Amino acid sequence: MAQRAQVHRLESAELFPEFAYEHGWTDGLPIFAPTRALVERMIEHVGREPDEVIGAVFPGDGIATIENVAANCAMAGCRPEYVPIVISAVECIVDPALPITTTQSTGAAAILTIVSGPVVEGLGFHTREWLFGPNGGRANATIGRAIRLVLWNIGRAHPGKLVKGTMGHPAAWSYCIGEERALTPWAPMHADLGIAADDSAVTVMKAGDHSQIAVPLNLVGLNECVTLLARAIGKLGIGTGGGKRAYMFVINPALARAFAKAGYTRSALKAAIAERAFKYSYDWEYDKNLGHTEPCDDHNLKSKSERAVFVTSIEPDEIHIVVGGGEAPQLGQCLAISSRSSAGEPLIARRIGLPR
Repeated sequence: MAQRAQVHRLESAELFPEFAYEHGWTDGLPIFAPTRALVERMIEHVGREPDEVIGAVFPGDGIATIENVAANCAMAGCRPEYVPIVISAVECIVDPALPITTTQSTGAAAILTIVSGPVVEGLGFHTREWLFGPNGGRANATIGRAIRLVLWNIGRAHPGKLVKGTMGHPAAWSYCIGEERALTPWAPMHADLGIAADDSAVTVMKAGDHSQIAVPLNLVGLNECVTLLARAIGKLGIGTGGGKRAYMFVINPALARAFAKAGYTRSALKAAIAERAFKYSYDWEYDKNLGHTEPCDDHNLKSKSERAVFVTSIEPDEIHIVVGGGEAPQLGQCLAISSRSSAGEPLIARRIGLPR
């Protein structure tokens, strides 16, 4: 059952940072004071009851409410206009379709939030150079930070206690981007996930590997660019954890427009990448159930693997494409993010419930 927030009184706001550290309200970075006036202003903007229950946040199963989510938004430095996005992301996080067990397991996945649609421009998301930050974009940084604090303070995701990630994930401090709108040739990425293109949405992904890839259009041509994107999927020995797979490609705007000019829709590009993509794996017990799997010769002659290596095919619906980053007119950089999902869906999207 959800409880109303406690009220703490300090003589000065300058005392709050140390007070927060003493109470374990932060994962290490300083946070802002969630004053009663600020939290109430955020709740008023949302237009929902403060004690409305959103759901239980794993691993501690703390109950997220409109009020305590708003308090974590305040601590992260959010503006009131950002709170509906955080609430929608939390609605994804507590959805049984997206069990976030891998974010707290030894593999240490991170919650990636992608915001798409008109709200991206409306709230001033930074969507171009240094898309993943640091880039000075307040919306990007504080929304991602608020989601981390929700996991920390409501979900009790504290390393060494309920969280057993062996190495952690550096992006987990704040892992939020907005999809570029002005330079994209396609409908927003959430349109592929069952949400109307005119709406604004959040997509939440249990993310593992985060890899930059060079896709030099001016050197290799568009056809080879498809192959280079496909090759970003094949990583030897990286497990999927037994769950459904997902691969997110963040493509710079110039390359996206080159694909569109050549006649590629987003769906056609996903299909072309999938046709050339294979995942190399030791995870026979997992990957044999996820697609056509065949043995593969281990060409590492210096230290041949003691285990059999397999290659499994990739399906188009396992691939997702977002447009963003610097234009990179010719020699382009793109990004590949793989899911780390042991159960349920690797990602889900939800329409943002914006106040009227």
